[in-house]
Amino acid sequence: MTLDASPRHRSRISITEAGRLFGISTNTIRRRVKKGHLTPFQRQDPGGRPRYLFDITDLIRVFGEPGPTPSVTSRTSDTDIPGHVTGQKTTEQTAPSEGLNQLQQEHAALKARFEAQSRHLEDLQRLLTPRLVSPDSVGQRASRYMGELARAFRGQDR
Repeated sequence: MTLDASPRHRSRISITEAGRLFGISTNTIRRRVKKGHLTPFQRQDPGGRPRYLFDITDLIRVFGEPGPTPSVTSRTSDTDIPGHVTGQKTTEQTAPSEGLNQLQQEHAALKARFEAQSRHLEDLQRLLTPRLVSPDSVGQRASRYMGELARAFRGQDR
């Protein structure tokens, strides 16, 4: 799984990567976009057509947690094994590699989940941060305040 390196887009992946990670076809993702279930982000490739990226949190919301990706087992032919080595030796060699593949898949899934949760926390923090919003500029508020003070001193504010 390849994620954008920039901190702002670190949890966005391409449609192909999303299909592989979640075990679904790219056409399924396109249908969900068309129905409005997913929102793609557009990124321009230099000199090419736009690419669509998807936020992992949206993908998890729509498709659920990513399952383990199917592992590709490497098969050895009989010519790869010397004549004096038995099949048990091959089994002993493939067991650690299968375990390693499984651990790598689990790591990728946990990493995707962590990044999705981090993105979600950043969004919540951004929403909960109080903002100072005023329709008037500082000059307009100061002018109005000074006018109110002047009227109060003249006695017009009664």
